[in-house]
Amino acid sequence: MKKAVLLSITDDTTEMRSLLDTLGVQVIREFHQNLRHPHKASFLGPGKIEGIQKELEESEFDVAVVNGILRPSQHHYLEMKFQKEFIDRPGVILRIFSEHAHTQEAIAQVTLAKLRYEQPFLREWIHKAKSGDRPGFLAGGAYATDVYYEHAKTHARRIEKGLRELSKQREITRAKRREQGYSLVSLAGYTNAGKSALLNRLCEASVEVDDRLFSTLSTTTRRLKGSRANILVSDTVGFIRDLPPDLIDAFNSTLEEVFYADLILLLFDSSENDDLIKSKLRTSLEILLPRIERRSLVVVGNKTDLIDDERKKKVISIVESIIGSYELLMISTVREKGLDALRTRIGLIQNLSAVLSVELPLSDGSMGLLSRLRASCDVSEEVVGTIVKATIRCRSDDLGKIIGWLEAAGALKIITNDGPRAEGAQRTGISNGSEGAPLT
Repeated sequence: MKKAVLLSITDDTTEMRSLLDTLGVQVIREFHQNLRHPHKASFLGPGKIEGIQKELEESEFDVAVVNGILRPSQHHYLEMKFQKEFIDRPGVILRIFSEHAHTQEAIAQVTLAKLRYEQPFLREWIHKAKSGDRPGFLAGGAYATDVYYEHAKTHARRIEKGLRELSKQREITRAKRREQGYSLVSLAGYTNAGKSALLNRLCEASVEVDDRLFSTLSTTTRRLKGSRANILVSDTVGFIRDLPPDLIDAFNSTLEEVFYADLILLLFDSSENDDLIKSKLRTSLEILLPRIERRSLVVVGNKTDLIDDERKKKVISIVESIIGSYELLMISTVREKGLDALRTRIGLIQNLSAVLSVELPLSDGSMGLLSRLRASCDVSEEVVGTIVKATIRCRSDDLGKIIGWLEAAGALKIITNDGPRAEGAQRTGISNGSEGAPLT
């Protein structure tokens, strides 16, 4: 296991330690200096840096980690000062991404993000090399660093072109799914909020669930179980704070699965403290809200099995003050609490608001019609003697033609209820199998 020292301008290093633990790096020393902003030249104050350097003269460590974002000039200064590799927060996250990227698309996105991340540092090392400073970046000298910089730009452009093609392919796939009557639900949220565990519950899937951060990088899509409707659920890469926009943009083709979904379930960990819930929700909303429509988002508090009822009420109050009029549901994937309500909410995206209770004669024609209706409706049936009793949920716009098909199939009884839009209004009618006028 690699050993690291950690530099921070705040005492809160919990998340950085979790990131490093995910990366398999052990923190042996921490150095804090409470500053409102990093020192422009050395991140921590120059005097603090001198003290740290003296303290570490006899220490064995592999890398120094900065709990923040380094400017290229700061990075150059610190590496030259300590003669050690320095990594900032985005650099740590990118290394985790690299370890967890397995699909061709994920590898391409991580590589692009890494190239974009490195380019400002490369420019700084080239500038310092031409000024006479030793170019330590990549340990290759001025010429090698300059060549690598040009190669990196060319490589980045090539990857961007490939990802644009993948984005077009995703759009074609989404269009085909919609033509076939499928709706898409995307699970979004801060890393380690429980998205993969929820996907497994909703879809009876077997996606890896890991306490480490960013265990999911590639999009995983499964069909919603327990519903006859055509609904797909996608698990996507988790969000995290303080990532530069160009790094987020590198994952745009994956995030499109979130932005273009019919419904986004934004998960948060309800067992965390007030400050973490607030900061993580705000980070997630800052990424999502510029790109989605208001109707598309439902906020979901996960891990309620870890809190009591009084704490749950407080969490709801805190979250509602942040999300305003957005819908909020509270669940536990471990104990499956609140999942029925969540499934019901998901089902609404197909607008299956019209409900028909039907009795049909038991025949090949009746069973064939019910089978065909499953392509666009939620259908359940029960055979009772020589009669098939069925409940059909469909779009209000399709109600008239479906009633016509049922009448043509010899429906013995049809009861319709227009659902929420009709606010409980009912219409009933009986068909004797003749092809008369539609029921009213």
